[in-house]
Amino acid sequence: MLLDSTVLEEQCREGEVIVSMNRFGEVCQIAKYSGEPVDGMSVMSCMNTALEKVKMLDQFVKAKLDEDEKRRDAGGVMAELRADNAR
Repeated sequence: MLLDSTVLEEQCREGEVIVSMNRFGEVCQIAKYSGEPVDGMSVMSCMNTALEKVKMLDQFVKAKLDEDEKRRDAGGVMAELRADNAR
């Protein structure tokens, strides 16, 4: 099993399974269009690997969004515009 294969690895593959998952661990899509048969335990292993990748990417995106918010709000203006601030 390979994750994010290279072009050369793609050319050598005998099949492919695509797993799409959200950050809560819910499987949104499983696609296997052709190729060699895959047993259920291998698919479960792929889904566990996909979940770890999803968690990592979710944390990465959240960190980048936090950085962007801090960069945009350098003067603290957004805190003054919030409805729950002490006026």
